[in-house]
Amino acid sequence: MNLQGTSDNALNLQSSRTASTLAALRAHPKSIEILEYLSEKLCTKRLQHVLSVQEMAVDLARIHKADVWHASLAALLHDSAKWMSTEALYTEVERYGIHLDPVEKLNPSLLHSLVGAELAIEKFGVTEFEVLEAIRNHTTGRPSMGVISQVLYVADFAEPMRTYDEAHIVRKFAYTELERAVHHVARAGIERLLKKGVMIHPNTLHTYNEMFVNADG
Repeated sequence: MNLQGTSDNALNLQSSRTASTLAALRAHPKSIEILEYLSEKLCTKRLQHVLSVQEMAVDLARIHKADVWHASLAALLHDSAKWMSTEALYTEVERYGIHLDPVEKLNPSLLHSLVGAELAIEKFGVTEFEVLEAIRNHTTGRPSMGVISQVLYVADFAEPMRTYDEAHIVRKFAYTELERAVHHVARAGIERLLKKGVMIHPNTLHTYNEMFVNADG
C-alpha cells in the first residue's frame, strides 16, 4: 500500500515539520487500520484524493493550532462510504436510523457523509465529536462549524490534486483566513449547483451567509 502522499507533483504545501507530523500520523495503528480498509474499498483515484485531503488538513490544522490527530482522522474517514452504491447508502441510512431532511432524501450524493460518520463510530471506534461533526458536514458545510470541520471542508475542496480555478482561490486564503476560505467553498458550491439546476442544501446557504458576515465577504 503506497502511503507516500500525492502532492509532490502538484503543490508543495507542507513544511518539513508538517511532513514529519503526517508520517507519524500515518504510522499510528488506527491510521493503518483505516488505510487498509480504504485501500480495499476505494478506487486508486479516490484513495489518492483522501491522502491529499489528509495532507492539506494536517497542514491547516497545524497552522491554525487545531488538533492534528483529529484533522487527520476526519480526512481519512470523510469518504469512507463513498464506495457504496446508492441502494446500499439508503440501506445503511435506514439501518443506522439516520433522519434525512427533504433535500437529503432526494440527493444520494449527500448520504456518504452521514453514513461515513456512523461507519467511523461502528467500524473504527471513533468517538471524538469534532471528528464526527467534520465527516458529517464536509459535503454541505454547516453554520457554526468548529475548526476541524472548517479545515476538512476547505481541504476536501482545495487539496493539491484539485486544479480548477476556485481551488486556487481557496488555497490562497486557507492558510491565513480560514473563514474566508470556507466562504469561498460555499459560494463555489452554490454556483456549481445553480448551473446544474439542482437543489441546494440549506446548510450550504447558511454557511455562505454566516461566513459572508464573519469574513466580510
